[in-house]
Amino acid sequence: MLTDRVIGDDSLRSDAAGFSFDLRIPWYRSLPLSCVEGVEVAVDGNSIADDDLVIVFNDRTYAVGDLPPLYEEWWQVTDAARVTIARSGGLEPGPHQLDVTLSVRIPYIIEAGRRLVMRERCVKTLTADGAP
Repeated sequence: MLTDRVIGDDSLRSDAAGFSFDLRIPWYRSLPLSCVEGVEVAVDGNSIADDDLVIVFNDRTYAVGDLPPLYEEWWQVTDAARVTIARSGGLEPGPHQLDVTLSVRIPYIIEAGRRLVMRERCVKTLTADGAP
């Protein structure tokens, strides 16, 4: 639906500890963080391990596995989350291809007796700022 918004334009940042980018919900309504089913990230064709990835919402840092019980914390459609990946040396300055698949459960839409899970994939080439 709003796939081209999943990765924030011009949001790729890199430093000696790793890199980060903005992530937006691909839906027209806000959802609780418990609705985030998964985040898959690949950079320049290389998949990022789940253990190397954290998400920052409202100045709080979470692993994707921490999100299921957070039904009282909301991801507003106007707000970007910050995805941070630990990687010694960060990324080289210059263009990098980000490939992100965000899976979110839509709790009020039922299909075939199950809640709808949207899997939205966004691929963008962004330029890393900073120097490792």
